[in-house]
Amino acid sequence: MKKNLWIIILFITMHLQAQDSRIQQIQNNIQAVIPNSPGLAQKVNINIKQASLSEFLLAVSEVHKVNLSVAPSFEQIMIVNNFSDVTVSDLLVFLCKEYNLTIEFTGNILALKPYQKPAEIIKEKVIDVKYKLSEDLLTLNLKEDKLYDVFKKITNETGKNIVFTPGLENKLLTAYIVDMPFDDAINKVAFANNLEVEKTKDNFYLFDNLGGEYSVNSNDKNSIGQNKPSKPLRSRKSNFYFVVLDQEKKLLEVDFENTPISNIIYDIGNDLNLDVFISNPLENAGNATLKAKQITFDELLNKIFESKSSVSNGANPNSFSSQNNNSVSNEAILTNDYTYSKKDNIYIFGLKNQLIVRNIKAIALMHRSIEILGDPSKDSGRSVGRLSNNLSSLSSYNSTSNTDTSRNTASYSNSGGNATSGSSILEIFPKEILAGIDVKIDTELNSFIVSGPSENIIRFENFVKYIDKPVPVILIEVMLLEVSRSATIETGISAGIGDKPTTTSGSVFPTADINLGAQTLNKIINRFDGFGSLNIGNVVPNFYLSLKALESNGSVNIRSTPRLSTLNGHRAFLSIGETTYYVVTNQNYYGSQIPQTSEIKNYQPIDAELSLTIKPLISGDGQITMDIKVIQSSFNGQKVDKDAPPGINSREFTSIIRVKDQDLIVLGGLEEKVKNDTGSGVPLLSRIPIIKWFFSSRKREDSKKKLSVIIKPTVIY
Repeated sequence: MKKNLWIIILFITMHLQAQDSRIQQIQNNIQAVIPNSPGLAQKVNINIKQASLSEFLLAVSEVHKVNLSVAPSFEQIMIVNNFSDVTVSDLLVFLCKEYNLTIEFTGNILALKPYQKPAEIIKEKVIDVKYKLSEDLLTLNLKEDKLYDVFKKITNETGKNIVFTPGLENKLLTAYIVDMPFDDAINKVAFANNLEVEKTKDNFYLFDNLGGEYSVNSNDKNSIGQNKPSKPLRSRKSNFYFVVLDQEKKLLEVDFENTPISNIIYDIGNDLNLDVFISNPLENAGNATLKAKQITFDELLNKIFESKSSVSNGANPNSFSSQNNNSVSNEAILTNDYTYSKKDNIYIFGLKNQLIVRNIKAIALMHRSIEILGDPSKDSGRSVGRLSNNLSSLSSYNSTSNTDTSRNTASYSNSGGNATSGSSILEIFPKEILAGIDVKIDTELNSFIVSGPSENIIRFENFVKYIDKPVPVILIEVMLLEVSRSATIETGISAGIGDKPTTTSGSVFPTADINLGAQTLNKIINRFDGFGSLNIGNVVPNFYLSLKALESNGSVNIRSTPRLSTLNGHRAFLSIGETTYYVVTNQNYYGSQIPQTSEIKNYQPIDAELSLTIKPLISGDGQITMDIKVIQSSFNGQKVDKDAPPGINSREFTSIIRVKDQDLIVLGGLEEKVKNDTGSGVPLLSRIPIIKWFFSSRKREDSKKKLSVIIKPTVIY
C-alpha cells in the first residue's frame, strides 16, 4: 500500500513540474511584451459574481487597452472571482493555470486558447527475435505483438516460411522463449496463444486456430516434433491431450478422460515413432482416464493396463498356492485382459493368455535372504538344572544277575537339535502382488524366477525393491558382575581329655590356631614351680588344650563379558556351564520258581550353566526393544542322598525393555546376605567382659553376594 502511494505522489509531482514549466514560459513571454503593451502592467480591481470567461477578458482588454483574442469556447466557462490590486499579466497567468489555457503571442496581440497537450510520437516497436543458425536455436520476446509482424520478422531472421489462415494477421502474440530448437519454439508459441501448427512436406509451417478448417491432416514423418495431425493434442479442454516432452526418453505430459486405449497407443506411438506389433485388436481394450505432468510411455502403459486388469482364479482371484519345491504358482484364467511386452524396442500388444506377450525374468534380492530364517533351536542345549527328558541317555549300565551269574551291557547315543526351519519370504507378499504370475524360488542364487504379463512382473519387481532393504544386525555386549564379600571372626579356648595323647601342632601367625598336648602343658606348669608355695601339678597324658584366635576377610569379583550378534527380530542364545551325572537304577524280577533280577543303571545328565537369551526388535525411530532372559546356576555340593541328583543354586530373571542405540542398561541386583553369630562357653564366666575370651569359644560370620547384568546393544547396518 505504501509503495503504491509513493508511486502516485511521484506521478503527481512530475505532472506538476511539467505544468509549472509551461506556466513559467507563458509568464516570461508576457514580461517580454509589456514594453509594447503597458496595460499588462496595470493593476486590476474587480469583483465578478457570475460571468463568462470571454466577457471577463474582453472587459479587461477594453479597460486596460490590451490586445486580447478570446476563443469562442470560453463562453462556456463561468467564473466567480474577486481580484484586488492584481496586475493584468498576473491575472492572465492565473487564468492559464486555473483553466488550463495557453497564450499565443503575435507582436503585442495575445490569443488565449484552451491548452492541448502535444501528441506523443509513437515509435515503431522492434520485434525481439534472435536466431542461431549453427545450432538452430530461436529466442523470442513477444508481448502483444501482431502475428503478421512476428512471423515476418521470424521468416526474415531464419529463412523459414511461416503462413497462417486468413483472419489471424492481427492476432496479438505473447511468448518468451530463450535458445530453444526452432521446431520446439514454434510449437510453444502456438501452445501459448491457443493456436496449432503443422509442418508440411515442403517445409512450410502452417498456423491455424484450434480446430480450424484449414488444418492439414498429414502423416508425414517430417511433421514438427510435438504436433501431429491430431488436432485435439493442442487443446487442454478436449478429452485427449498429450505433449511429448522428451522424444529420446519417451517423456510425456498427458491428460485423458475416458479416452479409448487404442487411440492413446496409436497416436502417441505415432508421435514417438515406435515400432508396434498388435497381436489382438485394441479396439476392445476399453477406455482410460489419466492425468500426469511427467510420465514415460512405459509407465503410462503400465498404469493403463493395471487399471483394466481382470484376473480370476476360482472363487478368490488373489489366491496362490505354495509348494514344497519352494515355488508359488498363480495361474489365472484371463479373458479379454490386454497387456503388452517389450522385446528389442518393439512394443507387442495382446491378451495376457497369449504366449507372445508373456515375459520371464529373474529378480534377485540384493540385501535380504530369500528365506526367512527361524530362531536357533535350544532343544540340544542345557536345561538349567532340570532333567533333560528330551535327550537320549548318555550311558546305560545293565546288570542282570541270578544266584551266581551276572551279565553287563552298555550303550551310548547322542542326538543334537537343529535350528528351526526357515520359511519363504513370499509368505509376507500380499496376494494382489502375486496375482497373474508364476513365481519360482532359486535359493542358490537368492532370486525369484517370475513368469507372466509385463505389468504384473513390473508390479512384483517394484514390491521386491520396496522390501529389499538391509536387515540390521544388533551386537549385544553383556557384562555379568558377581561380587562376593565375607568376614569371619573365630576365637576361644577349649580343653579336654582325648582318646589318645595329643601332639602339639598348629599355626601362630598370621592366624593363631594351636593344639597343645599334655607333655607341652606339663612343661609349662613345671615352669611355675618356684613361685612360692604354688604347685599346680601335672595333667594326665590324654589331656589337650586348643587356642584359636583368627579373623578372615574375603572379596571376590567374578566378571563375564559374552558378546552376541543377531539379526533384527531373531533370538540369540548363549549357554556356558558344566554337566554332571547321577544314577537312576531300575530293578526288574523275572520268573516265579527261580526268580531272576534285572538291574538297569541309567546315568542321567544334569546341568549348571550361565545362559543368556535375547531377542531384539528395532523400531522406526531407531530404539531397540529387547526380550531378555538370564539364568545363572551352580552346583552347591549338597545331596539329599548318595545317589540323588546334586543340589543346584539358581538365579534367573526375565525382562522386556526399550533402549536407544548404544545405551547402557543395568539389570539384576540379585542379592544374597548371610549373617551367623554362634558361641559356647562356661556359664556366667563366658559373659563377663575380657575374661569371657578365656572361658568361651565364639564364631561370627557375615557374607554378602550380589549379581548384576549390564547390557549394551549396538545396531550395525
